[in-house]
Amino acid sequence: MAVALMRALEADVPAGQRLFDDPVSGRLLTGPPAFVARHRAARVALGRLAETAMPGVRGTAVCRTRVVDDWCREALAAGAGQAVVVGAGLDSRPYRIAEFAAARVWEVDLPGTQARKRAALARLTGPAPANIRYLPADITTDRLDAVLAADGFDPSAPTLVVFEAVAQYLPAPAVAPTLDWAGSLAPGSRLILTYLPERVLRERARASRRYGWLSAYDPARLGTVLAGHGLTLRQDVGAEDYPGRYPQLRGRRLTLREIERVAVAEVLDQRLAGAKG
Repeated sequence: MAVALMRALEADVPAGQRLFDDPVSGRLLTGPPAFVARHRAARVALGRLAETAMPGVRGTAVCRTRVVDDWCREALAAGAGQAVVVGAGLDSRPYRIAEFAAARVWEVDLPGTQARKRAALARLTGPAPANIRYLPADITTDRLDAVLAADGFDPSAPTLVVFEAVAQYLPAPAVAPTLDWAGSLAPGSRLILTYLPERVLRERARASRRYGWLSAYDPARLGTVLAGHGLTLRQDVGAEDYPGRYPQLRGRRLTLREIERVAVAEVLDQRLAGAKG
């Protein structure tokens, strides 16, 4: 809900400085968060409060959203005809990014979370788009390959996997099966992963307890970690990279701090990789 609110705040940013347009996220909320999302004065007040009380949180949320949006579009344009959103939460991408309409999409999440989202979507859009499937599952106990195979997923087809804001809330051993599964997919498949740097987890022990952070990775070793799961790191970006990537940020009073990084990795054809080596 917090991230959906941060995304809703972007509607109040002037068009030339806005990182993305998301007319969906705020409308998926209920209760007090919904009130804030739907009233401009409340949104403005929340934006100011977020910058004062939690500097860097809003910046991290909106910048990572834009990076993941961009990489999703790239993967779908490159030929990924399937997309799996792991721990989908209130993710709005399949409903607001046009490129998703041509792909088969699976949203995987805990049953209760998914039920609440589907109820909100039904109020917002009516019947779900025909290309989107909803799979209730717990990735700490359920095998993704088995859950998806039972619903017609084709592991031999290039796939986009979005694993956003999930890894840090699981112990590292519980993250590994998702990385293994992503690395077993067809060549050309891509994984978009957000993660907490080890330094942040170490230096923000109090925040770790408050937010429920459980795992982190060293950015210097992420490529090696992913390679152990059959994935080749393509890019890894964080707060220091956003101003150069997005000139829209110039002039914005938006604090950028290293909290969560975003990486994209690809499954390579091992025969071609071996030949290049």
